[in-house]
Amino acid sequence: MKDNRLQQAKELQEKVKELQQKKKRLENEAKRKVSWENRKARTKRLIETGALAEKYFGIEEYTIEQREEVFQTFSEFVKKNKKRVREKI
Repeated sequence: MKDNRLQQAKELQEKVKELQQKKKRLENEAKRKVSWENRKARTKRLIETGALAEKYFGIEEYTIEQREEVFQTFSEFVKKNKKRVREKI
């Protein structure tokens, strides 16, 4: 009787350990998925922004330094007018 209870306790402890490991594995998988989704969304946003920059500024032939200069030129204006632009949307 005592051996049976001891065996059951050991089995339950092992089951708890397995479930804790499974929980940790699932949590890590969920974190990786969220991270991947965030990277995917950022990549899409960067591509779209680059496409718009080329479309409206015609900067396809510019070097990276020249592109940076274009963006720096408009940077303060854009930052100052963020609220106004968001209100229009």
